[in-house]
Amino acid sequence: MIQEITQSRYLGVLCSRCEERIPVPRTAAVLYEELKRSEVSEGQDAKSRAFTLRCKVCNEESVYGVKEVLEFEGSPRVRTSEGMRASAAHA
Repeated sequence: MIQEITQSRYLGVLCSRCEERIPVPRTAAVLYEELKRSEVSEGQDAKSRAFTLRCKVCNEESVYGVKEVLEFEGSPRVRTSEGMRASAAHA
């Protein structure tokens, strides 16, 4: 029997400050895929190719371009809020 190996992948950018992987929003992922398949013309508005993201590790916010999007293996990091960490410590 052949066992199928499934690997989790996601699209993201590297934080401009700490280089942590940041997953991109769905709209940026869709535009990235369209650019990859050459379905978007080079003359399209540049604003639609940039987006702002905040890093979950260093909390730094920066603007990233669709051309900076990379494909990463694994699952994206999940943000835990300060309140959730505090309540978990008391449990």
